[in-house]
Amino acid sequence: MRTKDFIYYASAAVLLAVTTQVAQADEVATQTPSVTEGNQYQSVIAAEIFGGEAALPVTPKSTVSAPAATSEVAKASAPAVSTSPASQSSEAATASTSVTSSVVSSESATASTSATNSETSNSAVATPAKLTNSTDVPSPTLKVQPKTFIDVSSHNGDISVDDYRALARQGVGGVVVKLTEDTWYNNPKAPSQVRNAQIAGLQVSTYHFSRYTTEEEARAEARFYIQAAQKLNLPKSTVMVNDFEDSNMLPNINRNTQAWVNEMRKHGYNNLMFYTSASWLDENNLGYRGPVSTSQFGIENFWVAQYPSSSLTATSAKNMRYNAKTGAWQFSATANLLPGKHVFDQSVDYTGRFTANASVEADPTQGDLSGTISIVNNNPTLGSFDVVITNVKAPNGVQTVSVPIWSEINGQDDIIWYTANRQNNGTYTVNVKASAHKNSTGLYNVHLYYVQKDGQLTGVGGTTTQVFIGKKPEISVFANLSISKNENNGTFTIIAKNLKGLEGYKEVKIPFWSHANGMSDIKWYTPTRQADGSYTVTVKASDHENANGRYEAQVFYIDARGQKRFVQKAFSDYSNGQPTVPVSANLSISKNENNGTFTIIAKNLKGLEGYKEVKIPFWSHANGMS
Repeated sequence: MRTKDFIYYASAAVLLAVTTQVAQADEVATQTPSVTEGNQYQSVIAAEIFGGEAALPVTPKSTVSAPAATSEVAKASAPAVSTSPASQSSEAATASTSVTSSVVSSESATASTSATNSETSNSAVATPAKLTNSTDVPSPTLKVQPKTFIDVSSHNGDISVDDYRALARQGVGGVVVKLTEDTWYNNPKAPSQVRNAQIAGLQVSTYHFSRYTTEEEARAEARFYIQAAQKLNLPKSTVMVNDFEDSNMLPNINRNTQAWVNEMRKHGYNNLMFYTSASWLDENNLGYRGPVSTSQFGIENFWVAQYPSSSLTATSAKNMRYNAKTGAWQFSATANLLPGKHVFDQSVDYTGRFTANASVEADPTQGDLSGTISIVNNNPTLGSFDVVITNVKAPNGVQTVSVPIWSEINGQDDIIWYTANRQNNGTYTVNVKASAHKNSTGLYNVHLYYVQKDGQLTGVGGTTTQVFIGKKPEISVFANLSISKNENNGTFTIIAKNLKGLEGYKEVKIPFWSHANGMSDIKWYTPTRQADGSYTVTVKASDHENANGRYEAQVFYIDARGQKRFVQKAFSDYSNGQPTVPVSANLSISKNENNGTFTIIAKNLKGLEGYKEVKIPFWSHANGMS
């Protein structure tokens, strides 16, 4: 449906061609000259546009001749899918919903006879009453649904769940998938296009590109369409759209379409809509009457294609409200919603038929303005770092996260506005290299801006970081320290492994003591280096007064200057089999930084029966207990 401009020329030309036979053709009721629609901009003042009934004064220059509506398939003895760009005109789609429409069947219609130049019949012809929406949708002139919808066919190829979710974040609430055309073509991409849209939470509707020129052909196409919907297990409440654009259908269009409606309804499909161009309707904003009876099928059941501007946005379309008495308006055939992947037809939903049942998650970026900037992976050797932005929210939702970055040297001569990449967890990241900023070092400024979904650029905050090039990174010291005990023989095996950041060290030391004796039994062990680079030492509880309770081990390394450097500590509880008297005390330290003193208080001492004196060891970790 992306080539509606061709279709509009074709439909207008057909209208001119049949005006000389209007007395004999039972469906064409106008002799108005052709009017160009489609992607040609129509200059209309806002008052004329609002409400969808603007009369567009047109001075016809000449009769326009154009090919009939085409689709992605060519009707031939050997079915083959066309690959020509013009073949995309049948891609008018419709969105699925649980809303239903009641289609008046031929049983409730009055009968009349009519002879036509294209189909001679003396049998009774149904003149059905108006097709209405059974859910009492409010007047479409009063409300525009917040979400838009798209339509897709095989031309759009594979659309992933993530693609659909990206569309949903841009306000798309429904997708109309082409299922069939004529009585032999099935969209091979339909199963995945439907399934992935359902997973993403979009409302799924479907459409059939019609070719019928008789009532029997219309009924046959309806049955073919139904079979395709059943294969995909779509509920009968799904919106089913009859897409008629082929000018060969114009003679007897209303009578044949009613046969299609009756056949669909006979099989339980009542939520029906009709897609066509504005020029085909007898009530439109073009100043003349097309051949399709909106009173017969209900104007609110039409989805109309009309393109007043080639660059129309969804927001502008909602404000314009073209064709606002209809159910929906397709305002663009070139919506670039997924840049580099797909171009879509996009439509405004007036009644909610195509989007009301969307269950897409709420926009996670909508809320009070917030954003947290973190600098990670700062590499002083390469001069690079990553920016991570979390808690991304703005009142109108966030379309783009922009991060301007520059070095403090020479002002902003190296400023770059980065577009952050969204990650699956909802965070946004930017990789920054000093080489992109004239290899500047020192202080870098990192600011954060959002482009909200209404187009507004909003400042959020900023931070700074230091950047170096060629500087040897400082590696934090680290080790895994473990204690395994053997209470049967009263021993402890202490292992230090995975030592890191100990460059230039002379040796490794492991102090070990019991908490029960308040470090009075502390001993400094020199562990043995193993083949795998770990260090091991086995100690005896008897060398630590065979105390009950908790034991502590720490690992230190002696640096090149002979200083002890703390790395890690570990604990182990031990029982020597003797009754244990709980020992406890409340120990506190208060400091006075003005005079550089510490006051240490031990109170509420318990379990110290028979003690001689109290000792309090005190040291700094920086000097490694030296």
